[in-house]
Amino acid sequence: MCTSNLYKLIFLVYVLFSGEIKCGCRHSYLTFCDDLTDLNRHNVENWTELVVGKEDGDISQLHSVDYDTFSFDKFERLTTLIVVRQIKDIKTYTFTAEPEETKLEYLKLYGNVIKRLRFTTFDNLMLRKLSLVNNEIEYIHKEAFYNCEIRVIDLSQNKLEMIEAGVFTEDFLGNFTKELIFRNNKIETIEANSLPSSLEILNLDYNNIKNLNYNVFENLRHLQEFSISYNKIQSLPGVKQFGEIRVIDASHNRIVGINAAEFNELTQLEVLDLSHNRISYPLTFNKFNFPERHPSLQISLAFNKLTHLILEDDSFRHHIVILYGNPWDCKCWAIMEKFMIDNKVKRNQCDMQYFGTGQVPYCINYACNDCTQSKVKHPNFTNTDIERFSELIKKTEGNVGCNLKPRRP
Repeated sequence: MCTSNLYKLIFLVYVLFSGEIKCGCRHSYLTFCDDLTDLNRHNVENWTELVVGKEDGDISQLHSVDYDTFSFDKFERLTTLIVVRQIKDIKTYTFTAEPEETKLEYLKLYGNVIKRLRFTTFDNLMLRKLSLVNNEIEYIHKEAFYNCEIRVIDLSQNKLEMIEAGVFTEDFLGNFTKELIFRNNKIETIEANSLPSSLEILNLDYNNIKNLNYNVFENLRHLQEFSISYNKIQSLPGVKQFGEIRVIDASHNRIVGINAAEFNELTQLEVLDLSHNRISYPLTFNKFNFPERHPSLQISLAFNKLTHLILEDDSFRHHIVILYGNPWDCKCWAIMEKFMIDNKVKRNQCDMQYFGTGQVPYCINYACNDCTQSKVKHPNFTNTDIERFSELIKKTEGNVGCNLKPRRP
């Protein structure tokens, strides 16, 4: 970050969170106004970056806004607009402008109480990023982004319960959107034909998604990063359609099994994070035969329910694996370690530290378990015993002083 941008950021944080500066509008690296009504008292044609409101703004003084509130033809040079804790309702055609009439590239609404995005809330805008984080949004009309070209849309920390068909597709929103972010909502359902074919990054972390239908992703041929961690999914269908995918993060879910053969066709894949799930079947990766690539594929199976794995010689060859946190059978783990050496399986350095320090437990002596069979036998241990062990080793995460998460490209 260059020095001028650093000063700009420091001053922005100070003004947004401090109540000490109180007057209409102030000019520094950016222009700051306390309230939307202050805009009418100034000549705004030369303003380039504008922040309206503060994090501790009075919620009882929120405004309904319309086209006249933000007449972009008056803001001749404005590139960035940030509105914080000012809005309670947005009328139709509020954020609208002909591309030749505005230089706006970044529009950020934060901490408002908007609830609904109506028909043509955003109309004919061309933006690098539209950030709608933390606005209590519950509903988005199918034509809310009418005829817009928006590269990144961030809807994190709202109250959306579903992603409806047509809202983000090229029927009404121009097919230019590369990144959609829905972190920390209440999403349970994603309808078919609800995502744009231009999409390269999709983030669905921290929602309530239990099921993924195969046809939700059938048009996402250019998707490169897919993150759905901290949800409730039990499977991961349709991944073979992701021809250009580089990162899949499905950690912290309830996945009990996957079709490993589907991943063999994803030749661009660099990270497959399945950590913190419920995978227990020893043959889950028996048909995994992903080709050698550079950089090496990173596979995390950390903190699942595996006692042992039955693999073919090429299953993990030349790839980097993370395996700590499972209730491994001690005898089977010794066989697994020899298998990895013999078949040139690479070990994540942090993973090796967890297994090698002697400071944290990593296996159980089941005695009766057969490491060559898919059926798990542990008559001397109840499922409660194994769960207790799993909870114990989860608490050790971070004790060794390194990060078990795969490294993102």
